[in-house]
Amino acid sequence: MKNYSYKSISKFGPNEYSDVNNPLTYCVGNNMDQRFIHGSMAPVNGNNTSQCQLFMSDYCAEGWDAFCELESRNTSTSFPVQSPVDVTDSSLCMGKAGDLLIANTAARKYLLKMHNATEKYQAFDPNVANSPMIRYWVSNSCSGSGVPEYAVDPKKIDDDVLMDKILENPNIALHILINIYNTMKRHDTLFELKRTKLGKFYNSHPYFKEKGGV
Repeated sequence: MKNYSYKSISKFGPNEYSDVNNPLTYCVGNNMDQRFIHGSMAPVNGNNTSQCQLFMSDYCAEGWDAFCELESRNTSTSFPVQSPVDVTDSSLCMGKAGDLLIANTAARKYLLKMHNATEKYQAFDPNVANSPMIRYWVSNSCSGSGVPEYAVDPKKIDDDVLMDKILENPNIALHILINIYNTMKRHDTLFELKRTKLGKFYNSHPYFKEKGGV
């Protein structure tokens, strides 16, 4: 019996990056044009896929642009929920797709440290040889989930468009705002937020006022 050596998909064809294979062409919107570009059998098509949710949270965490803004206005409520961090939070299972993008982006951007979880990677589109990798956290234990710590940079937070969106509707990511507050309080850095827009929010919201504010 012969021994066959199988080539990986990355060995077939040119590996130069193509604009057609840019994940944004899969993830911004959800329409027939995407299916014509990538094929109806593509594993990723449309902003309601878990791969797109993971990609867009990383993409928008790096810098909020017109694509992020467009998707943040998505009012669809029919989509699977995929958080970039393995946390159990019922608030992630409700609401609009645009709100989920904001919460997921915050979960990436403000993550300081993750406990009891390992970061995993997979190709965004396994049918494309040079498809970028997307990442997510998986719990290290069978029961329970990863425990994230969130924090912000007091020197940059006032220029943060993402935080502006969260503060416009805090319920979108209230669990993250609570985590930021508790984490920075433990690290004795909460006082640095005093003159920031986030600090003003903490001093005016009833929940945080009861905890002493900033």
